Amino acid sequence: AVEHLRQHSSSQLQGLIGHYHEYAYSMSHQGRILCSLVSVKELDGHFVYERIEPSESSSSGSDRTSCHRYEGVAYYLGDRLFLIDYESLATSEINQTILIPSFKTKNARLNGLKMGVTACDHRVPVCSRVVWSSLGAKANGQDAFRKVREYRDDDQELDSDLKARLEKAQVIDGVFRII
Repeated sequence: AVEHLRQHSSSQLQGLIGHYHEYAYSMSHQGRILCSLVSVKELDGHFVYERIEPSESSSSGSDRTSCHRYEGVAYYLGDRLFLIDYESLATSEINQTILIPSFKTKNARLNGLKMGVTACDHRVPVCSRVVWSSLGAKANGQDAFRKVREYRDDDQELDSDLKARLEKAQVIDGVFRII
């Protein structure tokens, strides 16, 4: 199945290689937005990525934030970017992200949906809007990592465009949709 998907994946994925900040509502902490660092690259004919996600709020007074590392594969099928990853240390969860590239802009920001499970004991399946903000192909790792943390949804460091993109979703006839 993986080889079949790779063979049918569009070469347009090549243009999305680089580094991104991923913003999504926290699946475990209501009213919080997580900023993760994502790196997409080509490796032996496969498009793969790594995502570093904060696992604790930095608002506790400590400057140290522990992180989870996810590894995954990316496919560009039917004008959509499909990303599937797993938590690489515990291997106890799989996440799926679907992003909608724009054909009108340079894809400075990609919108989509992310589905996974909460990190708490209940491991409830959840879905959130997600926004990938491009940092380019040669982002400075230290500078990019400084933003990787959990934010309150009213934090002034998050711009209004980003907040608006994360808000544009609702359940319509029982289906979670981007509006």
